[in-house]
Amino acid sequence: MLALAFLLPSGVAAAGPAGGGRAPGHDRAPRDPVLQELADRVVADPQPNPGAFLLARDGAKDRFGAAGVADRATGAPMGPDLRFRAGSIAKTFTATVVLQLVAEHRLRLDDTVQRLLPDQVRADNALSGAPITVRQLLNHTSGLYDYIDGLLPHFRALDQYWPRDQLIGIGLAGARYFPAPGTRFRYSNTNYLLLDLIVERITDRDLRTNLERRILKPLGLRDTSYPLADTTIDGPHAHGYADVSRLLPDAPDPTRFDVTSLSPSEAGASGALVTTAADVARFYRALLRGRLLPPAVLRQMLDDTVPTTNAPRPAVGYGLGMYVYATDCGPAYGHGGSAPGYLTYALTSRDGRRQVVAHTNWNPLVDAEIDKPFWAAFQKGYCHRAR
Repeated sequence: MLALAFLLPSGVAAAGPAGGGRAPGHDRAPRDPVLQELADRVVADPQPNPGAFLLARDGAKDRFGAAGVADRATGAPMGPDLRFRAGSIAKTFTATVVLQLVAEHRLRLDDTVQRLLPDQVRADNALSGAPITVRQLLNHTSGLYDYIDGLLPHFRALDQYWPRDQLIGIGLAGARYFPAPGTRFRYSNTNYLLLDLIVERITDRDLRTNLERRILKPLGLRDTSYPLADTTIDGPHAHGYADVSRLLPDAPDPTRFDVTSLSPSEAGASGALVTTAADVARFYRALLRGRLLPPAVLRQMLDDTVPTTNAPRPAVGYGLGMYVYATDCGPAYGHGGSAPGYLTYALTSRDGRRQVVAHTNWNPLVDAEIDKPFWAAFQKGYCHRAR
């Protein structure tokens, strides 16, 4: 979800006045020396990053490490209680709503997009080809073009609102990556915008309402929201920074440019979530422990996987809205989230006991190999157990 960052103007506005403040309760979880060392390493390598944190949970024990700053302008410290843009972690939330509808027998995984959304089918778009199922949208085997790659010609302003129908239209106007759905994995954000539309058609409520009623309120995720038109982040939050030097060489400090105020509407159901590490961890633990889906449907979500290609290391498979990761201490489940200025990963063990949420507020938007030290810290933080 980085395409719009290639057009960031030099006058990006800072986020709201609450930006970068220290969240209440920041130090209630103890600092862990191993996690602290890992956070320090992420901030230092491969080149200085503004800030990073790791929040780890083992049963009821919380530990964290945090380094650097959440706001370069004020020097406010980074911490795990701050809100941030979660990027594609939102996909697991969206997928959970879809699978709840499957559990309620209001939707089937083998239902086709063409039957559910007949008004989206046109002779000149990608839905005129072979039928695509809900399952293939969830596991990224539809072959549909990723609308993110086609945003550039439509960009007008940093804070412009991107209607979902426009984004879907861009995705469906592109040629399919492969003609036969279900034959291979190809990550595409267009899939989740179509799932958003399907949820709305079936429930007669928008995705935000479904998320609030089905997930956020039942789990008490008070720091999680789904903003589409709001370019600011309410409450204490981390500012996001990006390297725009190739695009805006005359911008002030272009290698650490504040992109917090990019409109989240360009991500929609595929990534417009704002949240905290604690809320992300609570969501994945509740999901994997069966609080949100019945056992049979949860097993499909986790076990109905396809091999991944061009996926973040060390992902080995993708289920129905969830990656499967290979770690030094066994398989783990979760998702990554990449948004302009933010990079986040969440891992949870199958039983929900062991977790880590790792975050940095610098996403370079270029291939700077930032994921190498970040992944190393991420996996070590997940496998580390405090003595």
